[in-house]
Amino acid sequence: MKHHFSVRNVTDAATAWAASPVGLLVRMEVLATISCALLATLVFLGSSRRTSRSSAFRFIVWLALMLCYPAVSYTIGLMQSGSLRNDLVVVWACFLLGCADGIFACSVDDSDQQSRIMLNQATQVIYVLLLLLSYVSSLELQLMLLLLLLWVLNVAKLGMRLWSRLTAGRDRVLTANNWLVSKHMGHEDVRRIWDFDPDTMKGYMYVVFGEKDLEAGCAEYTMEFTGDLITVDKVWQHEGNGSLLRKDNPFSLQLKDRCLSFALFKLLRRRLSGNLLHERDDIRTLVFVRRGLAGGDSSEDYERMYRVIEVELGFLFDFFYARYPSPKQSLIPETVTFVAAVALSLCTLLSPALLRYQNSQAGNRSLVTTGVDIWLTRFVIALFVILQLFQYLSLVLSDWHKVKMLCRYLRKPSWQGHPILERLLWLMFRATLTTSYWSNSVGQYSLLHGCLQNERSFLAHMPLHKWIKGRLNRMRTVSHRTLPVSVKRAIHLLLRSEWLTNLKRGDRTLQRNNMLQELDWSTSRYQHGAVGSILVWHIATTVCGAKQQSRRLTDSDSHAIAENREVATTLSSYCAYLLFQAPELVTDQIYDARLLMEALQLRVQKFLKDNGCRSKDDMFNKFPEFKSCKLKSGYEKAILADGIKLGDQINKVADEEARWKLLSEMWVELLLSVAPSDNVTAQVKKLATGGELITHLWALLTHGGMIEKPKKPYYGS
Repeated sequence: MKHHFSVRNVTDAATAWAASPVGLLVRMEVLATISCALLATLVFLGSSRRTSRSSAFRFIVWLALMLCYPAVSYTIGLMQSGSLRNDLVVVWACFLLGCADGIFACSVDDSDQQSRIMLNQATQVIYVLLLLLSYVSSLELQLMLLLLLLWVLNVAKLGMRLWSRLTAGRDRVLTANNWLVSKHMGHEDVRRIWDFDPDTMKGYMYVVFGEKDLEAGCAEYTMEFTGDLITVDKVWQHEGNGSLLRKDNPFSLQLKDRCLSFALFKLLRRRLSGNLLHERDDIRTLVFVRRGLAGGDSSEDYERMYRVIEVELGFLFDFFYARYPSPKQSLIPETVTFVAAVALSLCTLLSPALLRYQNSQAGNRSLVTTGVDIWLTRFVIALFVILQLFQYLSLVLSDWHKVKMLCRYLRKPSWQGHPILERLLWLMFRATLTTSYWSNSVGQYSLLHGCLQNERSFLAHMPLHKWIKGRLNRMRTVSHRTLPVSVKRAIHLLLRSEWLTNLKRGDRTLQRNNMLQELDWSTSRYQHGAVGSILVWHIATTVCGAKQQSRRLTDSDSHAIAENREVATTLSSYCAYLLFQAPELVTDQIYDARLLMEALQLRVQKFLKDNGCRSKDDMFNKFPEFKSCKLKSGYEKAILADGIKLGDQINKVADEEARWKLLSEMWVELLLSVAPSDNVTAQVKKLATGGELITHLWALLTHGGMIEKPKKPYYGS
């Protein structure tokens, strides 16, 4: 009983203290600190989602987004309804309201909820105004005027955001702007050009900047070749007085490629709204990918192709998940509001009311203070300035603004050759806050090795729910590795070659290696489709690699063997990872692929359990027995048996270098064959989780006119 009463007394005392003026002020301070932490997390870490594959990191950002507005709203509401008197509470509210302007979308669907977010901000604006009015009699006149100006500035920023959404929102861009770009690409003056050169981009009239909206009352698109319309060929063939785009400037190609990436982003964006891709049947598109991006048969520069696509997908990420103004809009309003916000912040921080706050509170017993409140005020103001600076620099140094300024440079001859302006533009183009556009990594999953790990794991014998056990096993068996240079080179080698026009789900690789008659049953003719073919070759690659896994590379191993082996094993594990983790990027039959992967895992684990396999050697020594067993039901058994059979056939190739060359080229062709997809939403969602290599190839093949997966060829008898 005594213990019960003591706990009750402590609880009652804590409740009474929390309801007291001092306790209420402490609650406000804690909530203000938490709100600041959430806002800083969103601003500084929000854009880093494109480079991170960490689920914990994404959860932290998502949690900050979910809690940010409720925390700020509750804190301001508590300040407005509280019974205590502390002048600094109004300062916290005004600056927290300004900090909350930097919130972005966390998913594709969240970006459609900006109206609700702006409504929440409007509610907060009203709360802060009521709080300001309630402190009119106690605040010093100078501080009151500064806070009122800051409140007006927040209202102006909210109005600018609303206007930007109405005039250049995502829905409008996906309809009106995509329609303009589609009409431009389908215009006969653009399509009938036959004098083209992908090296100089002559004849490639991809729109970069300057497409005009239709005039009121006009329903027909008319193309005007004016100086305001900037196309890719104009950027490449510019011969003005300026030095930024001259051929002897080593930095000029990067600037041109930035414009090219933006033009390609506009072309790719049409797939989001279902607009016609008029150039898909144009010979120029395929030549553009082979000779323009990949550089042609003799090119060894594989990095440029990936860099252009990375920047393009960076624009696509910003379009869905960030808040960048339209290139048609000026940054003057943002500059004015930034300068005003910093000026008001510094004036408030250095105002006499805050500088002599502790002395003025000493003789006023009616005001509640904790001694921490003044330091929290300074912290909130400093954080507000830092967040405003970071967001403004993110706009000025963004790729969007750089493309816009470069197009203005082309449209204004007075800028060209001006030493000061060109120097400032050069500094802006060189500076950046974006160090990477994606994680530059690929997922890795081995079906056979993963099943062996699951069978040896203690989780296999624990009575856990199927979903929980699956998640835990997935965390153990799926890994990520940095995308090897050898893989980039292998993909570039095929993209620059004439074989790009004849991707046939592996048949072309067999044809090049004179093995089409022996192994064509495993590629385009495979009875269980493209997904089954991928799994068969994945199992075969694992079987082929089993002999080399037990030994390290020696000096006798040639560089070609090591490189081809790395390409084959990496892409094999990556395709298996896609089928295991993201089948929507590979096939339209998503649920079928998931059921097949589950059935295969259960089939392999049952085989390992029945044969007592506890090591890799045991597993590969027992597999020939499975190959010869009778297949009664379930085509997953046929896939596993065919994979073991194919692995044995490939291992019979005497030349090890030829064997790994075949596997390397096969996996590049298989990956490129499944990369085309109509599931655009799935590709966009992956941009916010670190990105995928197949998304880059999807965008690249789209610009080459390859929109659909290769169809099953017919070879007659």
